[in-house]
Amino acid sequence: MANLSQNDRNIIAEHPLDKCLDHLQDLLRKAEQNCRPGSLSYDGTVDSLDSGPQKAISRLLNALQGHEVAFNLRLKTGSENIASELSTLFRRVQNSNFNYVHYRALSRLVVKQASDVDIWNAVFDLIITVSRTTPPTSIPPSFDGTPITISSSSQQGGEQTQKLLEGRIFEEIGECTYQNVEGFFSKHFEGKPWTERTKKIYQAVQERHVDGRWTDFPQTPVQNEVCKWWFDFQDEFLSSERGVYYTSTTRDLIGCEAKRQIDLFVKPSNEKLSKVVHDWKDVEVIGELTETDKTKNITKAKLLQIARYVRDVFSIQPTRRYVHAFILRGNDMQAWVFDRSGPYSSTTFDIHEEPERFIRTIAGYVMMSDEELGLDTFIEQDSSEQFITVVEDATGKERRLQLDPAPIAYQRAIVCRGTSCFRAKTPSSKNFQYVAKFSWVSDKRRPEAELLRLARKRGVEGVASLFGHRRITSIADMREGLTFGKPYAFRNTTLSPASSFSQSQSLLPRSFGQICSLGTAGDLPKKRKSVDAGGSPSKRSRSNSQSPDKAGRKNQASSQTTSLYTYDDGSFQNRNFSCSVISPAGRALRDFESIPELLEALRCAIKAHKSLYMDGKILHRDISENNIIITDPKETNGFTGMLIDAELGKESGSGRSGARHQTGTMEFMAIQVLQRIDHTYRHDLESFFYVLLWICARRVWERKFKCLAMDRPRESRLSKWYTGTFDEIADAKQHHMGVDGFEKILAEFPQAFDFVKPLCENIRGILFPYKNGLLIGTPPDPPEDLYDHIIEAFDNAIADIPPGEVSE
Repeated sequence: MANLSQNDRNIIAEHPLDKCLDHLQDLLRKAEQNCRPGSLSYDGTVDSLDSGPQKAISRLLNALQGHEVAFNLRLKTGSENIASELSTLFRRVQNSNFNYVHYRALSRLVVKQASDVDIWNAVFDLIITVSRTTPPTSIPPSFDGTPITISSSSQQGGEQTQKLLEGRIFEEIGECTYQNVEGFFSKHFEGKPWTERTKKIYQAVQERHVDGRWTDFPQTPVQNEVCKWWFDFQDEFLSSERGVYYTSTTRDLIGCEAKRQIDLFVKPSNEKLSKVVHDWKDVEVIGELTETDKTKNITKAKLLQIARYVRDVFSIQPTRRYVHAFILRGNDMQAWVFDRSGPYSSTTFDIHEEPERFIRTIAGYVMMSDEELGLDTFIEQDSSEQFITVVEDATGKERRLQLDPAPIAYQRAIVCRGTSCFRAKTPSSKNFQYVAKFSWVSDKRRPEAELLRLARKRGVEGVASLFGHRRITSIADMREGLTFGKPYAFRNTTLSPASSFSQSQSLLPRSFGQICSLGTAGDLPKKRKSVDAGGSPSKRSRSNSQSPDKAGRKNQASSQTTSLYTYDDGSFQNRNFSCSVISPAGRALRDFESIPELLEALRCAIKAHKSLYMDGKILHRDISENNIIITDPKETNGFTGMLIDAELGKESGSGRSGARHQTGTMEFMAIQVLQRIDHTYRHDLESFFYVLLWICARRVWERKFKCLAMDRPRESRLSKWYTGTFDEIADAKQHHMGVDGFEKILAEFPQAFDFVKPLCENIRGILFPYKNGLLIGTPPDPPEDLYDHIIEAFDNAIADIPPGEVSE
C-alpha cells in the first residue's frame, strides 16, 4: 500500500469527499455483483467496452479526477498530479485496455463508504499497480498542405488598438500590396456618368491654379487648414452630390468596438443621417492627411493607419466588396483601394503639378455610385427589410429570401475569406429557416457547394445541407482593366518596439521584421505623369503583369513543392465572392443558453465531424466557434449542434488545391498545424477542445454568463493563443496542455463551470497522452477510436451534470 505523507493527509482532510461519490454506489455495486467466474477477465484479458464494470469505473475515475484533492496530490515518483494520472487511466479504460480486477479494490472501498484516506490510498495503489504500456505513436507528419497565414481577426473588443493591430494587419497585406497599378485612374475615375461633371468643376476652379500652384491651398498644409480648404471647396462645388466629406473625433464616430477618429471620410448625403454623429456603417471613403515627411517611414505608417480604418469598415459592413481610401502627405496624394486580396494604389502625384487630377479625384469620391464605391449591391434593400435571390439547389429555380440584418458571425480582417453569416427565411415564413453565408474563397479551391452535395450523397449526418447558391463576383472581375506587376517589396525596417508581433524568419517568406516604408530610401517613388491614367504600360510592366489565369497556371506548376514559404509573387490571388444558403438555421455556439446545451451541442458537432470524415471522406479543417451552430434536435434528426462552413474542407485523397494560402483562427488551431504539419482529423478534434476551453475561460466572462465581471481574471493566458509567431503560439498551447499549464487554464473558468473541469481533464488526457513528454501527434489507431473516446467523455460528463443545471 502507498504511504501517504502527513502533508497528503492534511490535504485530504481539508477537502473531504463528502457525498461526491454517493451517486455511483448503485453502479459500482452492480459491477461488483457481476464479479463471478465467467463474467470477468481474471485471466488477464480485457473486458468488453459495453460491460457494466467498464462504465462504472469510467464514472468513478471521472468523479475522482475532478476532485480538489486530485489536483493537489502527487506520487513521490512522478511529476504529474493525481488528476493527470487518473486522466491517463480513464483513457486506458476507454481504449479497451481495461481489466476490472485492477480496479476492484478501489471500487469496493467506495461501496463500503470507507474513509477518505483509505480511498485515496487505493487510488495511489491503483496508479502504481496498473502497468503503463507504451503510449500510441504518431503517424509520420507530412508538410504538403496549403500554407497557413495569419489575419487580424483574433483581435476583438479592447484589443483593437494601434499597438496590437498594426503588426497583424501588416501580416495580412505585407505580401499582397501593389503600388503604382497601371490603369488605376482610368478604371475608377474615367468613363463614368459623372466624369464630365468633375471636368467642369476643374474648369471652374482652374483660375485658382497660378504659376504651378494652387493659390488658395494652405502654403503649409497643416491638417486643420487643409480640412478648412476641403470643406470650403465642398460647399462651393460639391454640395449637391450624393456623398459628403466629414471629419471626426473619437466621440462622434460610433458603431465600432474600438474608438477611432478619421481625418476625412465620405458618407451619403441623406437627410435621415446625422451631420454631427457618424456611424461606421455609413463610411464610404477614407482619407488620411499628413503635414510633412517628418520620418522616413511616414508612408508605411499611414498605410497601416488607413488599413486599420478599412478593417473597421469591413467589420461593420461585412458584405462590402472594396473600400476606397487616399493619403495626402503634404502636397503628394496617392489613391488606394482595399479588397479581400489586399490593397493596391495609383501612382503618387503632386496636387500642384497635376491640378486636374487632384480636383477630379476628390470630386469623384462623392459622386461614385454604390457599385463604384464597392458597396454591397447583391442584398436588396426594401424599406427596412433586406432580401437576396439565390438559385435553389434542388430545383434550379430562383428563390427570394429575407435576411435578418444582424449578422450572426463575421470576420474582423481585410485579407481573408471575409465570411459573414445571416439568418434567412422565405418572406411568408414567421421563423428563420436558413443561414445565408457570404465569403470570398480562392478560385483554386473546390466550391463549398460541391462538398456539401457530396456529403449529402454519402449520407453524412449533422452537417448543414445546401439550399441555394449564387456566385456574385470575383477579385478578377473587380480588378479587370488594371495591370499588376509584382507585390511591393517592403524594405528591412521594423515597427514600434512596443509591437508584440515582431516575427521570426520562420513565419513568412519576408518576415514581419522586414517591414518598411513604401518609399525608396524613405521617399516616395519619383513622380510619373499619370501612367495609370490610361497610358500604355512599359515593356517591363507588361512582362511583370499577369492575368489571374496565368497566375493560376503558375500556382499549379509550383504546387508540387512542400515548402510553407512558397508563394507566387507575380500576380494577385483571385477570390470568388458567393452566397450559399444552408439549412437549418441555428444560433451561434457562443450564444448557448445553458451549460448542458453547450456540452450537447459540442458533442453533436463532434459526431457530425466523425460522419463527415468517416462517411463523407471529407476533412473539415476549419473548426472554430463560428462554424458550430446550436440547432433544434426535433428538426435536425436529434442533433443539438451542427457543423457549417466547409470552405476549407478537403476530400480524402485529393492533392493540394493550388490556393496560395489558407487563413485560420489562431486560437483554435492545433499545435501541429501551427508547426506547418499537414492537417489530420485529430487536429480538428484538438480544435474542438480549444473551442470548449475558449468558451468556458473567455466567452462566458464577456457575456457575464453565470459570473460577475469583477471576478474575471485581469489577464487571460488564452491571449497567448493568438499573440506572436506561429511557433510562439504553438509553444504556448503545448505548455498549456501540460499538467501545470492546464491547471492555470482551468483556473480561469468561472465557479459555475467547475463541473465542466473533469470533462476538460478527460479530453486533455485523451488528446495529449503523456509518456516521456506530451504527445501531440495523430495516433495510428483507427480514427473512430479517438472520436468514440471523446464522445464517451462528453456522454459521461452530460450524465453527471448536477440536477440544478439540467433543469435550466
